[in-house]
Amino acid sequence: MNKGVFCISIDTELMWGRKDLPNADYFVPRIKKEREIIKRLLVLFGKYQVPVTWAVVGKLREESSGREIYEMIAKEKMHEMGSHSYTHPEFTKIDRNKAEYEFKKSAGSYSFVFPRNKVKYLDLLEKNGFKDFRGADKREWELLYPGFPPVHEPSFESNLVNIPGSMYFVSARGMKRFIPKGLRLIKTRLGITRATSEKRIFHLWFHPVDFADSTDTLFDEFESILKYASEKRSQGILEILTMKQVTLKWLGAKHQHL
Repeated sequence: MNKGVFCISIDTELMWGRKDLPNADYFVPRIKKEREIIKRLLVLFGKYQVPVTWAVVGKLREESSGREIYEMIAKEKMHEMGSHSYTHPEFTKIDRNKAEYEFKKSAGSYSFVFPRNKVKYLDLLEKNGFKDFRGADKREWELLYPGFPPVHEPSFESNLVNIPGSMYFVSARGMKRFIPKGLRLIKTRLGITRATSEKRIFHLWFHPVDFADSTDTLFDEFESILKYASEKRSQGILEILTMKQVTLKWLGAKHQHL
């Protein structure tokens, strides 16, 4: 990379991402807010011209409300429509036949995000036409650690490009409501600063439902992140790219150096 890169991926799953949790009912009223949350996110991405990777559970396209959300996102052509599997299983808990089914039903996207970041069966992922995936964060709760969040260079795994996550934009649910206001912004700015300095990738990720509590406060903080990133882009020291764009740029750079 000849500049720092800011990449955002969004795990878009509605109840498919919570259906197997013992507290699934807790999420029902929060999931109902997701359509409006996604609309607000799209407005912000348009305002600051920030392309992102929407990793969408395939089953959503078969449900009326989910299909409407998918189409709302897809019509914004600057974004990448990635896959978050077909039915959101944890891949470390399923066999190869089930994994093959999930990948095959999700085929057609370039980028893949494993549910709950449980990475497995990369050979089958490649077999079904995917080119890159989001590798698991080394420390998913990086927000709560002191110092700069990690930044990464892509790498090859099983002929796929691994673009690891750097930081989870933590929700304000439950005990997380006590996270100090502005800490997400501070940590993201540190990550972007490190990315520009080291010419690496700062990869932020979250779920739309993570904005369902303290919604306006989190949106104010998130808009400040986008504004900061767009300023760094205007200064010529940062690029804002989807996962697919990261992969194509990295592969292009490697090809030039062969």
